[in-house]
Parts: sequence; structure tokens; C-alpha cells
Amino acid sequence: MKASMLARNFGDRIRELHTAGRGIAQVAEELRAEGVEGVTRYSVREAIRILGITPHPHGGRLKVEPLAQPEDDDIESLVRRRVEAARRELSRGDEHTRTVTLPAEPVAMLVLGDPHVDNEGCDWPELVRLVEACQGVEGLYAACVGDMADNWIGRLGRLYAKSSTTAEEGWRLSEWLLRSLRWIALVGGNHDAWAHAPGNDPLRVLSQITGVACYAPDEIRLTLRWEDPALEPIVWIIRHDFAGRSWYHPTHGPNKEAMLDGRCHILTAGHIHQWGELVTEQRHGRVTRAIRVRGLKRRDSYAREKGYSEQQHGAACLLVIDPRVDGPHRVTTWWDVPAGVAYLESVREPRG
Repeated sequence: MKASMLARNFGDRIRELHTAGRGIAQVAEELRAEGVEGVTRYSVREAIRILGITPHPHGGRLKVEPLAQPEDDDIESLVRRRVEAARRELSRGDEHTRTVTLPAEPVAMLVLGDPHVDNEGCDWPELVRLVEACQGVEGLYAACVGDMADNWIGRLGRLYAKSSTTAEEGWRLSEWLLRSLRWIALVGGNHDAWAHAPGNDPLRVLSQITGVACYAPDEIRLTLRWEDPALEPIVWIIRHDFAGRSWYHPTHGPNKEAMLDGRCHILTAGHIHQWGELVTEQRHGRVTRAIRVRGLKRRDSYAREKGYSEQQHGAACLLVIDPRVDGPHRVTTWWDVPAGVAYLESVREPRG
């Protein structure tokens, strides 16, 4: 039977069978069973085309079970879960604001610049000298402004080809440094962030196992309180870097923050491998120290490529804090660390 005659005489039946999910072969078979002679799959296909019926995909043979639609939580449960999640996230911010209580006596803080312990240019003789000068000194603590190791990634990974230190040895050297001193604070730098994996900050783990008192991946606002509540606390902001650059002075960023903050006394940073200090009395009345330490890295290929000068001093400094003193001499900065240690020991002697 011609397709045109099949469409004209049996169009309604073809449409009914096709709508019920019958494929072309099944429609032809059904029509033949109903006594329609000369029906072929070809004639049924052409009749479907003439009738303007959209053919079923996969010949109507594919049966797909509908997806089960999940039931939405009631709005009260949804709000409760979001409140709990927000509380967890907000509590993580507590690591950036810490308080430490110290005896009401002179103490010192070794502020170590970017160590880069696994870099070929790390000044290890100077690092060992600093560690040995500070080890076992009563009342002396250490802090670092980040970039503990190189952790080269991406195109910078080619620099590992010039290194005699493996990445594994870099982590072992970092652990040695963190175990060698009493660490009050450690922040991460951009090189430390390159070692992060989803849900994993290796420097945080290393800080925990070596007993670092306060760690954060970027900034710590550390309040130093004294066992004598009559003594004014010291507020110290430790960052790898502060926003703001100036051709005139490397401490422009931290000093700008000191001008805006109004509550801090000491601000320390590293990152740009330059050193300097700016001490001033701010308009809000506080004497602030904006300090940038150069760090231990020498023979810096990046600095040489960009034409930056390499400074020879300022790898670290020692801050001696005497809470019993008022005014600008309450905190003194020593760029000669062994000399600062000697000064600390002299002011810690019992007063006659």
C-alpha cells in the first residue's frame, strides 16, 4: 500500500499507535494484525512523514525511568544549617586575632625575614648565627613574616633544576628551624601558599607539630598582655606584606596601616627583600614602629633580572619590649641581633 493512501485512510490510527510509544516496526506490525494489507516499515515511515508526526527517538524502544525528585528541607531546617555554617566560618577568623599573656618583665621578639631555607641563595651561615644567638635566651621568642621555603610551582618549577635541595629536604629544614626557637607567631607568605592543596595547609600542620603558638596563612594581629594588668598591652600586626609601595621608603605599606589603624604599636612585614624601619608618633598619639625585614635570600635571580639592588643587612631584627617603660623607648629595635640579646639580658637583671 502506498504511503499516501496509508496516511489518508489510517492516519488517525497511526497517530494513536505512535503516541502510545510504538516504533515504526511496531506500528506496521499492529496494522497488519488489524487486517491492513501491504503495510511495510517503509510505507509507515513515509506515512508518518506525510502526517507530520515527529518520530520517537531510538524508535520508541528506549524507556527512561524518570528521576526521583528529592524533597526540599523545610525552610526552618535550611536556615538552621546556614546559621551553623556561618558560625563555623566566622570562628576560623579567630586565628587572625590572638592574645598572649607574658610575665611583666622585658621580653624580646626575633623578627625573621623570609627564610627560603631550600633556596640556593639562602644565607645559611647567617641563619645559623641568628639561631645560635637566640637559642636558650630567657624571655626571647621568634616570629617570621613568611616564605619559609620556595615551593616553586608552574613555570617557576624550572628553578628546581638549579637547586641542590629537594622539596622534601626543604620541609625538613623548615621543621628544623621551627624546632630550634620558641616561636610566638608565624604567618605564611606567597611561596607558602603555593604549597596549599584543597583542605590542606602544610605550614599549618608543621606549626602544630613544632609548637608554634600562633599561626595564620596571611595576617596575625597579636596582642601582648602582661601579668600585671596595669601595664598597657602591645598590639603587633604581623603580615607577609602590607598594601602600598613607595620609591622613597620600603616601610611605606606598614606605616600607612599604622596611620589608619590607630590601635597598633608594631607592624612587621617582609616579601620585597628590603629592610627598613620608620618610628614615629602618629596623630592618634601612639608611637608606632613600621618594620620590614629583608630575609635570608641572596643571589636573587629575580632581583637581578628586574634590576633591583641587593641589600647586605637587615635579614632579621630583635625587638626588645620593656612593659615597665613608657614612651618611645618602651620598644627598641636591634638590627645587630647579638647586641640586642645582650641588651635584653641586661634589662632583665633585677633592679637594685
